[in-house]
Amino acid sequence: MKTFVLASLAALAVVSPASADVFNGAYAGLGATLDNVNGSGSLEGFGASGAGLTGFVGYDMPLGGAFVGVEGNIDLNTADAAGLEAKWGWGASARAGFKINDATGLYGRVGYQRNKISGGGVSAWGDGVRFGGGVETAISDTASLRAEFNHVNFEDDVINNQGVIGVLFRF
Repeated sequence: MKTFVLASLAALAVVSPASADVFNGAYAGLGATLDNVNGSGSLEGFGASGAGLTGFVGYDMPLGGAFVGVEGNIDLNTADAAGLEAKWGWGASARAGFKINDATGLYGRVGYQRNKISGGGVSAWGDGVRFGGGVETAISDTASLRAEFNHVNFEDDVINNQGVIGVLFRF
């Protein structure tokens, strides 16, 4: 997964369209995810991987060569193991970054994530802290591509490492 994310970040960083007003205003987008859920502490040895989808909406505000924003997301997950299946979740986060050229920016994020897991007669929600980072680059005046890596540290010793490739549209 690390190779996938690093290659995607490198490819997006070299794309630079002639002109685009990125990191300013409202946006919505969709992405494909690769999730790797692992246990730690008392759940050491538990692991599951799967592909998923994410939808997100947000708002960015430019600050010179930097930007700040807020974003909400809804994820559909398929990681399952030992009869337990990750179903779906939602979250909210803040992000901040800087432009590396007129169309591309690097950013970090921190926020809250809530996911549902079910199976084997169990249905439970987990709360966690989400943090990560990525690169976003405009491919037109209203569309951008995004590649990012997120780490969610859930309660009860569960961790999700997530790679995301997405497209977003500003309006």
